[in-house]
Formats: sequence, structure tokens, C-alpha cells
Amino acid sequence: MVDDRVVDEPTPWVLGLLVTLISAVFATLLLVGVYELIGSLVTWLGLAAVLVVALGMGWTLWDLRERPVWRWIVWGALIGLLAGLGSSIVLLALGR
Repeated sequence: MVDDRVVDEPTPWVLGLLVTLISAVFATLLLVGVYELIGSLVTWLGLAAVLVVALGMGWTLWDLRERPVWRWIVWGALIGLLAGLGSSIVLLALGR
């Protein structure tokens, strides 16, 4: 007879939060890099590119937020997208 019980495993908080932090930093630097690259040509176009990238990545990642392993990466990336968008707006306001 096969045992159909699901064994509850402890949540890996330390490793999960580390993965979340790394993906948040990556997403933030990605958006700031996009803004710096395109914003050096036309500042408002840099912000538009950041919006397109952030919305596209956010829309794609939203479906993966419930999966056990992907949830750490997704929530870190979503936090990073918000931080990168905010950083790009601040850079635009500072005239960079």
C-alpha cells in the first residue's frame, strides 16, 4: 500500500531570504542600468523603458508567486522592480 500523506518540511527562511535579497538587488540594478543606458539619450524615454521592463517582468512573475521554490525569487524580484522604478524616478528628478 502506498502512503499518500504529504510530509510537511520546515520553511527554509534563511536561505529563502538570502535568495530574495539577491534577486531584489539584481532586479533593482537591472532597472537602474536600463534607465542609465536609455536615459543618457533621452531622459523621459529612459523612464518609459523602465516602466515597460518592470510591467513586463512583474506580469510574467506574478503567476509564479505561489510555487514553493519560485516564491522567494519572485517576491525578491517584485521588491527589486519597485525599488528600481523608484530609483529611476529619483534619478529623473535629480536630472541624471
